[in-house]
Amino acid sequence: MEKRLRTYSGILFLITLILWINITVWMQEFFYLWSLVIGVVAILSGIVWLVSVFRETVTSSYWSGRAVSSLNSIVSVLIFFGICVVVYALVLRWDVSLDLTAEGRRSLSPQTVKVLESMTKEVKVLCFFINIDDEAVVIAKEKTLRFLEQCKKHTPFIQVELLDPQIDRARLESLGITHASAQGTVVLKCGKRQRVIMLSGANPRMEERDFTNALISVLRDTEIGVGYLTGHEETPLDDPTSGGLSTAKALIEGESYKIEPFQISISAPEVPRKYEVIIIHNPKGDLHPEELKALKKFVEEGGGLMIFLEPWVDVKLGASGTEFLRPWIKQEFGVDVGSDIVFTSQRRNPWEVELRTDPKPFENVEEGFMEFKGSMRVDHPITQRMDQPLLLRAVRTITPQEKLPKGVQVIPILRTTPDYWAETDLSRLAEGGTVKFESGEKEGPLYVAVAGVKKSEKEDANKKRGKFVIVGDSDFITNERISIGGHVNFLLNSLAWLTEHEELISIRPTTKEDKPIVLSALQKRWLIWFSVLLTPQVVLIAGLITFAVRRRSQ
Repeated sequence: MEKRLRTYSGILFLITLILWINITVWMQEFFYLWSLVIGVVAILSGIVWLVSVFRETVTSSYWSGRAVSSLNSIVSVLIFFGICVVVYALVLRWDVSLDLTAEGRRSLSPQTVKVLESMTKEVKVLCFFINIDDEAVVIAKEKTLRFLEQCKKHTPFIQVELLDPQIDRARLESLGITHASAQGTVVLKCGKRQRVIMLSGANPRMEERDFTNALISVLRDTEIGVGYLTGHEETPLDDPTSGGLSTAKALIEGESYKIEPFQISISAPEVPRKYEVIIIHNPKGDLHPEELKALKKFVEEGGGLMIFLEPWVDVKLGASGTEFLRPWIKQEFGVDVGSDIVFTSQRRNPWEVELRTDPKPFENVEEGFMEFKGSMRVDHPITQRMDQPLLLRAVRTITPQEKLPKGVQVIPILRTTPDYWAETDLSRLAEGGTVKFESGEKEGPLYVAVAGVKKSEKEDANKKRGKFVIVGDSDFITNERISIGGHVNFLLNSLAWLTEHEELISIRPTTKEDKPIVLSALQKRWLIWFSVLLTPQVVLIAGLITFAVRRRSQ
């Protein structure tokens, strides 16, 4: 009877022990209900087996040295196993990790270190990350905090605070942030000045260049000047109606820019030096050649230019009857602003264009395969981390010429899906007529926004580079439509790039680093099971089989 008890309790102990270990490792939860139940059964059966073995050893061997040694071995193995279980449970709850990737090991650039070491004012860095188990969010948070720890080694003036936008919603709204990224939002604040950095995309992280640029901005004693050109029936900047730009103005000023309307005098054409960027928004009248000369000089001296042009606008020409703005853009920047509208037969609203990062519509398109992800350019600071869509209405094509002017570099940053074409019969559309694709019209994908740089033609210009962004639509940033998250990001990203300091261009981006391997919960369980339990269990099973075979042969 006692022999059977010892045998059955030993078998039950071995089976429940293996089940307990496997369930605990697989569920990654030490206090899982079934794990606890099976663990208790394993402990009780183990105690019964141990007591039975102890009694048998005492009665048969009379405490011989061999018996004591055997019992000591059994107890030592059980104690060691218990220690391993406790250590494993503690490790599961020890939230510490090391970033040994090339990105995690690299140091800060000399430009960033110089800015940090020259700081004399305190800057608060507020990191808003949702407290969820999403792997992309967790990785973005860890990489951001590691980067900020590197920065804190070079200055005592950076204070980092980690917040949850769902819990600290009031704090987020008090900063004037209406669109926070689900993958992380970082706010730099110094006094009344602040800059917002959105983390997004398939591989979200804090770019060093973005951080340094934002840091320089909030540390400045003066605000960055943005001039809004008027005098040609542009959209009113302070208009609170649906077609106005009052919301866009508030968002821009919330990023520590100072935007104000201005005009260029024809008699003394000059752009005020206080402006770093000039915005031209849907002028219904043409610009005078003297105004364009002033804008050319402004760009050559390192200024930024942002132009929004609607396709429906019939530009009111001057006394000469000649159009100046679009030919000037073509001559100076090598960009062809089309007299057309992008059109499709695949949507209910045929001139509505949705720009997403979904690559599926472009599966049969070879051109731009490496440069674009869906409709967004992946290697330009304006669009490389945009993951929210843009929804444009009535858009004209914006296309770089094959042969660009000297010193000009232009790249497309937004494109339509392949089902669009460039419809040139605008009069028929305006009259409500139907149109269809005709031979000679450009087929999609069609470029609808470009960004570029222009080096000064003067030899003594110290390599100054002006920048420009040209978009074939304008109403997407009006009060009615700017609430779409992608519209806000595009506007603010464009301003950030146009005002980026020249010395930051050499800071290497991290977007071309290998993406982290993101495993699903099931994949992580299999990985842990294979690495922790497979080999020991194979050895155990081999040992049991060997023991059984030898016992039968005796």
